[in-house]
Amino acid sequence: MTENITLEMIKALPKTDLHVHLDGSIRLSTILDLADRYRIKLPANDIDGLKKAIVVDENCSSLVDYLKAFDITLQVLQTDQALERAAFELCEDAAQENVRYIEVRFAPILHTNNLMSLEEIITSVVEGLKRAEKHYNIKTGLIICGMRHFNSNVSLMSRGLKETLSTFNDKELAELLALESAKVAVKMSKKEPKIVGFDLAGAENGYPAKDFYRAFQEIISGHLSITVHAGEAYGPNSIEQAVKYCHAHRIGHGTRLIEAKHDESMPSLYNYFKDKRIPLEVCLTSNVQTKTVPSIKEHPVKKLFEDKLRLTICTDNRLVSNVTVSDEYYKLVTELDFKKEDIERLLIYGFESIFLNYEDRKSLLNEVLPEIKNILYNS
Repeated sequence: MTENITLEMIKALPKTDLHVHLDGSIRLSTILDLADRYRIKLPANDIDGLKKAIVVDENCSSLVDYLKAFDITLQVLQTDQALERAAFELCEDAAQENVRYIEVRFAPILHTNNLMSLEEIITSVVEGLKRAEKHYNIKTGLIICGMRHFNSNVSLMSRGLKETLSTFNDKELAELLALESAKVAVKMSKKEPKIVGFDLAGAENGYPAKDFYRAFQEIISGHLSITVHAGEAYGPNSIEQAVKYCHAHRIGHGTRLIEAKHDESMPSLYNYFKDKRIPLEVCLTSNVQTKTVPSIKEHPVKKLFEDKLRLTICTDNRLVSNVTVSDEYYKLVTELDFKKEDIERLLIYGFESIFLNYEDRKSLLNEVLPEIKNILYNS
């Protein structure tokens, strides 16, 4: 292997995962167990069959196609026990590959079918994160997501809102739900430090970030950190909106920022990211699966890294994409010829980019840095 960087070495390295969706990272066995417990009909009743229905492959045609898998996983994540378990198991799986800090994200409005309040739903996930921290050497944070698009069939809250506010169109309802999610996130964060940030997720094309300006004003006023899905299914303009209107501190994916480098209509955007050290949450495998890029070898991560932009390597969805953080780093080594010093720099970027306060960030980085150097250069 290149410079003798093995998958086992990468698994041993302390890592972060700052872009991982709860509902896209549940275990197949847990889905089957919960479906049996709650008498939910699934497309298959065994691991192999369920894997074919959820885990995407090269036949996935787009981001919208990719998101269909969540129609299945969300069915079983509608109770406090299911949400707590899924959060715990996600952190448990991450800890097995020495992820030392993870920020789990999810949209509470998608989990309201059993009449739980948004506060109860968020509390259930927080409890799962806390339980994982008691059992494993991992620190956790929670990012609350608003959804770009509105679908009245997606949850009980959505259906009720559609019926009650009959004069509102779907875009207005999506903005309203995002605003409510933001308000709840800020309110709960005053007492629950696990809630570290807010995100805007869902289908990107046709749902501009600027439409959710009010939600992000709530987040800014509440002093929470901000990340926004942008530059995945839509180009640099989506990324520019995320920083201009939503004041993003990080960008989810940001893959198509590379297009701004030679775009005469936005000459300063690329350098703005470099100069302000705004991290891009890079998800290699899912970018290929959603057809954002043709292949790993053609992913712009190498060019972005060489241009000294701050990048953090993430999974996006451990189940749907069938990937771990270690897998993602290993692809950088085997397919894009990243060296040991490159891996070290990316790991450091990850710890520098977490949504914790400065002192905790500094303390965690100081803790892992000797381990990183020892594993990379002395093993």
